[in-house]
Amino acid sequence: MKRNRICQIVFAICISFLSVGNTHAQQDLLLSQQFFSRINVNPAGSGNNDKFDLFVLGRFQWVGVDKGPKVGLLNFSGYSEKLKSSLGLSVFHDHLGIGHSTTNAQVAYSYHLDITEKYILSLGLSAGANFGYFNPEDHIIRDESEYTDTETFVQEKTTEVTPDMNFGFEFTSKHWMVGASCTHLLNKESTTFKAGRHFYVYGRGFIPVSEHFDIAPALVYMHKNKTNILEINAMAFYDRFIWGGVTWKPDLAHPTQMSMMAFTLGIEFLERYRVGYTFDLNMGKYNNLPSNTHEILLSIQF
Repeated sequence: MKRNRICQIVFAICISFLSVGNTHAQQDLLLSQQFFSRINVNPAGSGNNDKFDLFVLGRFQWVGVDKGPKVGLLNFSGYSEKLKSSLGLSVFHDHLGIGHSTTNAQVAYSYHLDITEKYILSLGLSAGANFGYFNPEDHIIRDESEYTDTETFVQEKTTEVTPDMNFGFEFTSKHWMVGASCTHLLNKESTTFKAGRHFYVYGRGFIPVSEHFDIAPALVYMHKNKTNILEINAMAFYDRFIWGGVTWKPDLAHPTQMSMMAFTLGIEFLERYRVGYTFDLNMGKYNNLPSNTHEILLSIQF
């Protein structure tokens, strides 16, 4: 009875989050290899095994473009079977462009409830701070009159520190997982230095095809104000040693005119080390951004 009551509360909270979202401007970045470590978008996404997990990811957009966007993510988590809980730390740095960056650091906690011997419900909450930074001195002003006459142009270094929180849940079994989360709970709207509320719903399967091959299809939906992005992913694993896959990320407002295709290849060895690489290919007549975007993953379990 208590377990059913907890499930009802979780779903009620998630529905209430979905009903109050109203955000603009700055937006979370959907990372192509996010399923390997998810606590930065869902604090419930940890404790999948009894090891400590150190996950580092770097994303380099438009390589060759001077001061192009760069993203760095560090997730660290550990699980205690005795406490049925996991604790983690997530630090996310986003170099948005010239002189503009944000850094988000949060401590994540999740509790794991054994619904049955086969199914586990994880509830997660994370809290921390968001650090926004802008330095106009990094910009090259070609027309000095624009610098002095435009009141909206920031003329001094600016920093902003604000509290931030994420909430989510995951329901898992041996062969599939579903989850939902809301990030930036305290921010109803986005500003120059912080992102507004984002809502994620996702699912992933793990299907044994043969003694050596497994397939993991996945689906992710992200909503933020008028932005709706879908991610369709399929990964194949050989002996849990080599993996590769394809991800399609259409903008649901213009699915045929603006989308991205990501190609991933990785290796896992000694049952504790992972190295992964992803190349993004921009597609569609409205998507004129360069396709030389690279994502590198490094993971250690101990």
